[in-house]
Amino acid sequence: MSVSFRWTEEHRRLRVAIVGANGATGQELVELLLDAGHPPSLMSLSARSEKRLRARDLELRVEPIALGGAARCDLAFLCTPSEASLELAPRLCAAGVRVVDLSSALRLRPDVPLVVPEVNGDLLAAEPSLVANPNCTSAIALLPLAVVERLFGLSEVVLVSYQAASGAGAAGLEALRHELADLGAGGKGERAPDSPFAAALALNVIPAIAEVDAEGHSGEEHKIAAELKKILRRADLVVESSTARVPVERCHSVAVHLLSQRDIDLPLLEEAMASTAGLAWCDDPHGPRPRECAGSDPVHVGRVRRGARGPRSLSFFAVGDQIRKGAALNAVQVAGLLAARRRPGD
Repeated sequence: MSVSFRWTEEHRRLRVAIVGANGATGQELVELLLDAGHPPSLMSLSARSEKRLRARDLELRVEPIALGGAARCDLAFLCTPSEASLELAPRLCAAGVRVVDLSSALRLRPDVPLVVPEVNGDLLAAEPSLVANPNCTSAIALLPLAVVERLFGLSEVVLVSYQAASGAGAAGLEALRHELADLGAGGKGERAPDSPFAAALALNVIPAIAEVDAEGHSGEEHKIAAELKKILRRADLVVESSTARVPVERCHSVAVHLLSQRDIDLPLLEEAMASTAGLAWCDDPHGPRPRECAGSDPVHVGRVRRGARGPRSLSFFAVGDQIRKGAALNAVQVAGLLAARRRPGD
């Protein structure tokens, strides 16, 4: 469990809704809350289709999504598509429910805090009713970038992502497994039926994530730039990114090249990264790697080295489990740092 995962006895008395509980992130949220000792009787699970969810040797019922059920809760996690969050979030807040939205719908609204607790958790002191969770790649890149920003200031960030199949949800993971099974059976590993990807992913790399605009930039690349600037509170920061889907089941990786505002003291930076909450230092010259990092809470950072553009130039490689720190864990950390507030009139 993450050192910054704080779920108190008061939080355990809250009625918690997880909307979109059937998805990979929703299921991870259920597991995290059960690990934190939250009573299943105070968890309301809903999704587009009814089912039974197995978690920690329990069988939990997932109801069809209905506003009334979530509106009777104290806290709601929205693991929903953007269009659903746009409808549900304001209605739940109006009913007195505190909302953590994991979609991209509200992240860039100036009146909605977009929070990675280790970076800008001070925004939670205002006890907002609605908090947005960041894009999973942004969250993973931000933990090491925030250390550089704090010590030396950032001037320019160039980021290349290598994003796992499960970043596209259960459908993405199923597509990769289908293609790999076909290859193992002697087939060609052609694109799986109902795959969310533009091409077959097995033994392949797809060099764009989400739709690509007229200028050639993908939706994911736009999100990363905008979210890094908002969370770091650096509207002037130059951010360039290139995003790719790779045949990895779990964990996103980022290769980052940056320029700082001041000369970088590399031993000082390494010491700071090794001691920063939420970061795990990796000494392996061939690491960190997604396979070994899957299922862990911290962002693993390694290959920290001077760049080729002078004393303000730096490169590093970071890996994080995008379902945990990139989504579910970050959302629970956000909620855990907020006061355990009951709905008015309860």
